[in-house]
Amino acid sequence: MLAVLPIASLFLLTLISSKLFHYKREALLAALMTWAVIVTGLTEILSLVRGFNAIFLALAWMLIAIGLTSFLWQTYGPRLIKTAPKYWLNPYPFINLPVVLKLSTAGMILVLLAIGVTAVVAAPNHSDSMEYHLSRIMHWIQHGSVAHYPSHNTFQLYQNPWSEFAIAHFQLLTHSDRLSNCVQWVSMIGSMAGVSLIAQELGARRQGQILAAIFAGTLPMAVLQGSSTNNDHVVTLWLVCFVYFALVTMRQGLNPMLVTCLGTSLGLAILSKGTAYIYAFPFCLWLLFWGIRHLGWHLVRPMIGLLAIAIAINAGHYLRNFGLFGSPLGAPGDETGAILGLKYLISNVVRNLALHADLVRNLHLEGIITPTTGLVEKAVIILHNSLGIDVSDPLTTSAKHPRFFVPGLSFNEDKAGNPLHLLLILMASGLLLVNGRLQQRRRLFFYWVTTTGTFLLFCQLLTWSTSRCRLHLPIFVLFAALVGTVIGNSINRKVVNALTLFLVLLSLQWVFYNDFRPLIGENNIFITPRTSQYFVTQPDLEKLYTDTANEINNQSCTTLGVVYEGISFEYPYWLLLNAPRRNFKFQHISVLNDSKSLEVNPRYNKFEPCLVMKTTSHNLEVLLDNELQVGKQRFQEIWQQREQQRNSMKSVQLFAAP
Repeated sequence: MLAVLPIASLFLLTLISSKLFHYKREALLAALMTWAVIVTGLTEILSLVRGFNAIFLALAWMLIAIGLTSFLWQTYGPRLIKTAPKYWLNPYPFINLPVVLKLSTAGMILVLLAIGVTAVVAAPNHSDSMEYHLSRIMHWIQHGSVAHYPSHNTFQLYQNPWSEFAIAHFQLLTHSDRLSNCVQWVSMIGSMAGVSLIAQELGARRQGQILAAIFAGTLPMAVLQGSSTNNDHVVTLWLVCFVYFALVTMRQGLNPMLVTCLGTSLGLAILSKGTAYIYAFPFCLWLLFWGIRHLGWHLVRPMIGLLAIAIAINAGHYLRNFGLFGSPLGAPGDETGAILGLKYLISNVVRNLALHADLVRNLHLEGIITPTTGLVEKAVIILHNSLGIDVSDPLTTSAKHPRFFVPGLSFNEDKAGNPLHLLLILMASGLLLVNGRLQQRRRLFFYWVTTTGTFLLFCQLLTWSTSRCRLHLPIFVLFAALVGTVIGNSINRKVVNALTLFLVLLSLQWVFYNDFRPLIGENNIFITPRTSQYFVTQPDLEKLYTDTANEINNQSCTTLGVVYEGISFEYPYWLLLNAPRRNFKFQHISVLNDSKSLEVNPRYNKFEPCLVMKTTSHNLEVLLDNELQVGKQRFQEIWQQREQQRNSMKSVQLFAAP
């Protein structure tokens, strides 16, 4: 299988990095960053010549693997074969752990393996992935390039693409999406390793570092997303790398290696998700203040180098966005708060914290204690009344979830809260303020202020919605280092060890009962047909899409024009039509947004559909047109099917030239 080539390259990069960095975990982070830069470089370079395909990609990764192998052999020779297994597989650190920590560590490894099995076996099925994460990959593969294309869903164009770059490599090399979920899984493991290093930098002992890693790995949101094609674990990984190397820089001073690591991790974080600007900004300020204080004007050159690396990594995406939207960031979003001020900040802070309020159900104590979500909701409403603002103010509340409420226990990767972990963060924050004997208390305090500042900035800039739980993941992971350090250094060791085991055991419910990808139960991923798994979030669409694909295949047409109105659930169409493997051309037409200008681009203006598919979400009483004008060509309806979904109708029409 050709996918072994990038995997082998990552392994070889880890071996090389182990010779450059003191800790194995550092070597892993450095290898992941280097591998990610290679992925970005190959994607951008091959796209320039429309060569982003399986053949050129396999050749490129083969050359990289051969080059890395040659470098290792010439540099270290047979010594590497003798020393590498002893270095990486040394069991002594595990054997030397207390019994409870052994159980916690072994349990966490089993949890990660279970999530990994889920990632490989389950079909990707998050709604965002069906709409744009994976759909854009199919367009890239069809065009042999990541250049922008006409699309009814501009998210497919301007959203930050690194996670999809990596997934696209594996899709091209395996001709399937079997490894698509694994990008998040590997990022989860890397984040756990990185946050344990941050805890070490903050003064945590070994048990505190283990607590930090387990805290990060047992977050309900972390467990659920660890087997998905979302990108929150990915941006978390690069953010953790940036914060870790920033702390190392503030301890050791700047050098070319650290400047490279800082620029690379910051650039990759931004290329992965737009919220990275928010997450990283307070830490950039901390690093800047440190540099001004310790380096003065000597900070200018390394700062320029750092920014140059970060911008270079994002240059391709910036240029594509600027060329189409007039801005390197792409189209403006509608999820930013429309009003600023202290009372609105307090409002969003309280409402965001309330997303993680269902501690009673989280601990399965509802048989003993009445769940308090209702009381929390009333308290939040009373607070807003005292502030003189509406708890569901549309200026600070997302239009997707216009009414505020406190959600309960969830196994949905969009809405799962982390109540126990929030309680531990609050406990660690309190201990930090009262325990004067904590090691490196000054640095810990600055870390707490900066991480808290990240959360406050997030609340100030983004509207509230229940799905903000997903975007909280990087913030919770960064707080994991604080929890590991403060609690690990403040509380009895036996209590800390027991806490790590309890976190692992508690996480099992999210491992096995993932709403979208359950490991057990009547709809588990081992017995549910893979095709049906793609429609887990939209089950009413499965028959509609399957019947549509069958009808298209019966028409002997291989050039399909696509029109979407009010719906963008696209990826399953690509799979059901087996495109682009059978050279089936699939292009959006009659686009009305900014990407309409691309319809005259030579890459796309020669497209002549023999069929047009129009997928629409509309009110029940709406009558559909039986003709469709595409440019100068008029198409007549030849087939139609509808599916009622709650209070709306989903319709698919096929049109052909008369």
